[in-house]
Amino acid sequence: MLKYSLLFLFLPISLFAQQTPSSRSVPDSIQLAEVTVRGYETNRPLLETAASVNVLSGKELNQRFGTPALVPAFNTLPGVRMDERSPGSYRLSIRGSLIRSPFGVRNVKVYWNELPMTDAGGGTYLNALDVRSIGRVEVIKGPSGSLYGAGTGGTVLLSGQASPSGDQANRAEVSVLAGSYGLSGQNYTIQTGQNNSAISLNYGHLQSDGYRANSRMYRDNLSLNATFAVNPKQTVSVMGLYSDLMYQTPGGLTRAQFLADPRQARPSTRVSPGSVDQRAAIYQKTGYLGFSHQYRWNDRIQNTTVLFGSLTDFANPFITNYEKRADQGIGGRTVTRWQMIETGVPTQLVFGGEWQHNFTITRNYGNRRGQPDTLQSDDEFRASQSVLFAQLEANLPFGIIATAGLSRNEVSYRFTRFSDQPIVPQPRGFQPVWLPRVALLKKIGDHVSVFASVSTGYSAPTIQEVRPSEGTFNPTLEPEQGTNLEAAVRGQLNRFQFDVAVYQFRLRQTIVRRSVESGAEYFINAGATNQKGLEAQLSYNLVVPKPGGFWQTVRVWNSTTVTNYRFKNYQQGTADVSGNRVTGVPPLVVVTGFDAETRLGFYAHLTHQFIDKFPLDDANAFQSDIARMLNATLGFRKTLAKRWTLDAYVSGDNLLDQTYSLGYDLNAFGGRFYNAAPRRNFTGGVRLAVRW
Repeated sequence: MLKYSLLFLFLPISLFAQQTPSSRSVPDSIQLAEVTVRGYETNRPLLETAASVNVLSGKELNQRFGTPALVPAFNTLPGVRMDERSPGSYRLSIRGSLIRSPFGVRNVKVYWNELPMTDAGGGTYLNALDVRSIGRVEVIKGPSGSLYGAGTGGTVLLSGQASPSGDQANRAEVSVLAGSYGLSGQNYTIQTGQNNSAISLNYGHLQSDGYRANSRMYRDNLSLNATFAVNPKQTVSVMGLYSDLMYQTPGGLTRAQFLADPRQARPSTRVSPGSVDQRAAIYQKTGYLGFSHQYRWNDRIQNTTVLFGSLTDFANPFITNYEKRADQGIGGRTVTRWQMIETGVPTQLVFGGEWQHNFTITRNYGNRRGQPDTLQSDDEFRASQSVLFAQLEANLPFGIIATAGLSRNEVSYRFTRFSDQPIVPQPRGFQPVWLPRVALLKKIGDHVSVFASVSTGYSAPTIQEVRPSEGTFNPTLEPEQGTNLEAAVRGQLNRFQFDVAVYQFRLRQTIVRRSVESGAEYFINAGATNQKGLEAQLSYNLVVPKPGGFWQTVRVWNSTTVTNYRFKNYQQGTADVSGNRVTGVPPLVVVTGFDAETRLGFYAHLTHQFIDKFPLDDANAFQSDIARMLNATLGFRKTLAKRWTLDAYVSGDNLLDQTYSLGYDLNAFGGRFYNAAPRRNFTGGVRLAVRW
């Protein structure tokens, strides 16, 4: 498939190259040169970035869909899949399977305002964030360890709402929403800027009764972003976050149970009680505080250093036990950018390092109808992770941009069980790994570029994998390692914009999930996988906006993901499943959208998503159902008296009224794969903002 995809990729280049700048009239709203990418510390236009990067703006995050959640926005991107098995329970996959993530975000590095959110143990409390406090998302797809450390999936860079500036330095906004299944929420934002300082404070509340039994949730989120210019050379920022999240976990259903009553929670069996009986839920309180210091030595050298600390109080009454966990994390990251050569062959060197340490105490008790009972285990876990990196980027003749990066990664764990005698600490260290990346980009004219890259990935098992809910410590689980080959073309032709990439990722020591009859999971290494894929993001402006014209935006767009992921050298018990499709990866995902905005303030967003069948277990004995989801948002946005902005909207989700699962429990024991998503539902809301 890869060679045909490459042929498809490069055939149109000669056509695009023949289009001269004077022969095209490209609206500013779709200029690739206007989209600046921060990924890989390049700060270049997307057209000059030699990596597969997708950008979500604040409008796409907060206005396209009625419900304030990351899930629907992320799922518009090719190669990205986000699940929500119950409200508040996120899983994120970038160019990979979800077989490592029965819950949570793993194998993806996440940064919030340049601060690492992924802890030293490999986990990310992404659900602690409120999407209404996020102004921009960059998703770097594929291994990016040369600059961001361990991880074979990708990297997500989150930014807060834009800092106040100019005549819009002071701003306040209040919003309310209500919807089906008891959904309601409020959000309050205030931004103020004066002289050399800017402060943004956001509070959000969201709650829902849920579609299924035992799927109620609530989240309170408070975030702070304050920036102070000490002098022309120094800027100091303070970023804080507090989140109080609770969501009930209804549990997976068999297909027969799913078809009979998709709204039910997991029922009792002969060996275990059900989710309602045990009051299964997640209670998660997270606090995060970070400091950032930027120093400009001169026009050519700049350094950014961040320090952070985090605390998480986690409780999970589960069907078989009651887990209480306390996480404490500290760390820092420093990045220096040096413009070594400014003329001739402009060359920039980026170098730095990142270090993190986590201390985790986990205690498991028996669960007596949602209350902790007898102590089963008392564990202490220490995790350390470090990365040193350097990257050289040069503008060569003939419009070629060359990038070469290298990092050294080291991960170590130390596990101690205090409930067993004698108490014997069990260290688990991994050999330091060097991760190189090389990329070449060639601009063809002013509006088209092609690039190719070779990168390596490395992902150590997370804390939840070496010490899973099954309760034992696994000192033999090995890290995943792989090599990624990629080629892409992006650009624009008149009103048409395109970004197409093909890749082949060979992964060794793939980590997969197993479960026992009670539902507790454990993890093993499963040989290798060969992952081939094609990703395309296309858009076309049906109308060129004109000053005073009625139509401001009329656009159609499409995101397509085609994959062929296969197991290699994988023995499952006595069965050889080599050649099977990798669990949880759809062979085809097509997302199509329509956007329209008028001068009067009316706007509409339409989104349709198609997900093909994919295997639910490694043996490929069970397949998911085809899913077709339709979402529409209609609204009215108007500026009043120059300072006030009113935005009222109504949104419908799953308008085709499909019965489908938004997140499957892969490789689940007894075929309990299914977690039903809400049927047709509606949300309405109002936002009111003022600037002064």
